[in-house]
Amino acid sequence: MLELKNNILYVTLPEGKTQEELIKECKRKIRKIEKDLYGKEIKINGRITTGMALFLGHKLAHLCKSISIFDPKENKYINAVWH
Repeated sequence: MLELKNNILYVTLPEGKTQEELIKECKRKIRKIEKDLYGKEIKINGRITTGMALFLGHKLAHLCKSISIFDPKENKYINAVWH
């Protein structure tokens, strides 16, 4: 579901799961890679639900220097959160 490679967080959206199950799984995966995210400029790439986006945005904002998301229409990463 979540895989971190070269500061890009690849998201695959499993089928047949509820929004609640997806968010709980995100939470488990982020806990495992939390130390690898700290202070980095992270890019998110892949299909994602609104609930997952809200959870990841909030959680990653506490860990990362910035968060960008891939916009397929513009074919580029858009910086969404930074501090």
